[in-house]
Amino acid sequence: MTTLKPEMQLEDVLLAFSVEPVHDKPTLDRYLALYPQYTEDLIDLSLDLRIEGRGISEAFEDEATFQRALEQLRRAGASPRSAANPFEAFRGTSFASLADSLRVPRSVLIAFRDRLVIVSSVPQLFLARIARAAHTTVADLLAYLNLPPAVAGAMNYKADVKPASSEKVPFEALLDSSGVTPEQKADIYTSSD
Repeated sequence: MTTLKPEMQLEDVLLAFSVEPVHDKPTLDRYLALYPQYTEDLIDLSLDLRIEGRGISEAFEDEATFQRALEQLRRAGASPRSAANPFEAFRGTSFASLADSLRVPRSVLIAFRDRLVIVSSVPQLFLARIARAAHTTVADLLAYLNLPPAVAGAMNYKADVKPASSEKVPFEALLDSSGVTPEQKADIYTSSD
């Protein structure tokens, strides 16, 4: 085991990881906990070392091996910065149509798109509705929503100084600030379609 220091540079951390006797998940987790700023580089190196260790010709012997490797890649690559934006395909009128199909004001959907909602405060039924409407899974939606709040690209482009991201808000407060009526709230909290 290599002696690790929190102030190590990227190259030193990668070298230390590469000379570890075992490159398994606990070893990777230890490095990720100590050096979260190097998450992507450590995961890339870990995957490279696994492939090199087995030889590329042995890496995909059959469908079962391929599926195991794909699952390992998905688990190892699930870094906080890698969740796909389920709202990416919805722009302009399609975004407005998505809000209409969910029966919420666009401001509510924008808050979800920009990850401004405290996910634990959102009813599971409504999360499932969003996931279905956005053609994604609840797990993928949650992975995206649990990322830090986003700063809108237009704000970043137009600002004289770098804009800071907003704080996340409880779902109920979002609904109140968006002017959602009691009838709409009842629909949001109880409807599954």
